[in-house]
Amino acid sequence: MLKLELPPLSSLILIFLLFLCPQSSISRTLTKPCGVTQCGNVNISHPFRLKTQPSECGDRRFELDCEADNNQPTFFRRYNKFQVHEIFYENSTLTVSYQNQVTNNCSLPPTGRFNEDFFFCEKLLFPAWLIDDEKLRDRYRFLYIVNCTSPVNSSIYVDADRCRNRSSDSFPTGSFFYFLDRDTTFPRDFDQSCTVVADWIPIKVKKNITALSTAEVYEKLSMGFELTWSNPQGQDLCSGKLSFTQI
Repeated sequence: MLKLELPPLSSLILIFLLFLCPQSSISRTLTKPCGVTQCGNVNISHPFRLKTQPSECGDRRFELDCEADNNQPTFFRRYNKFQVHEIFYENSTLTVSYQNQVTNNCSLPPTGRFNEDFFFCEKLLFPAWLIDDEKLRDRYRFLYIVNCTSPVNSSIYVDADRCRNRSSDSFPTGSFFYFLDRDTTFPRDFDQSCTVVADWIPIKVKKNITALSTAEVYEKLSMGFELTWSNPQGQDLCSGKLSFTQI
C-alpha cells in the first residue's frame, strides 16, 4: 500500500502564511540592494528605489519619483504629494514636506487628514515621533486648515492665502483659508462659516502660530517633518499592509 507522507508542520505553516500574504512575501523575496543612485542631492538606496531603476532593485513599496522639473524625489499618498529632502539610512529616517509648500507659488495649503496620509495602517512609513522619545514630539505643533465662506476677524486665525489678489479656478470666490493651532483651538473657536479641510498638519515650531505671519508659517511648513521606516519595538500600528502606490 502506498504510504502518504505529510509535510512537516513548519512547512504547512509557511505555506499558510504565503497564502495569506503573497504580495508582501514576494516583494521581500524579489527585491535586492542595487547600490546607490541619486535624485538631485538625495542618495537613493535600499529599501528605497526610483521608478526608473530595474524592477529587482529596492522595495517597490518604497518607490519614489525623480521629478525632472526640480530634480527632487517625490511620492504620493492618499491626499497629498510629498517631497523628500534627506534620507538618513543610519537611523532609518527621512525628512519630507508637502510639495506644494516648497515652491513659492499660490497653491493651496495641504488638504486631507495627516493621519490618513501617514497614520492609516502604517507598517512601512510613519511619523518618527510615534516611536521616538518625547523630545522629538515637542519639536512640533499641529495645525488645522479651514476654508471659510467669509473673512474671519480673529487673532487665532492665521491667513493661509499667499496670493489674496490671485485669480484662478482653483480658488473659488468666497473661499478664505486659515491656519489654526490645533493644541489651543477648541470647538467654540470654530467660526460657523468655516470647514476643516486639513487636520494634524505638523509644523516645526514650539509656540503657538498666532505670532507668525503667513509667510513665516509657510517657511516653517517647507522645513518638513521626520518619517521613519523602522519600528524596533514592533508596534502594531494597524492590521493592513499599504504602500505608497496602494494608498
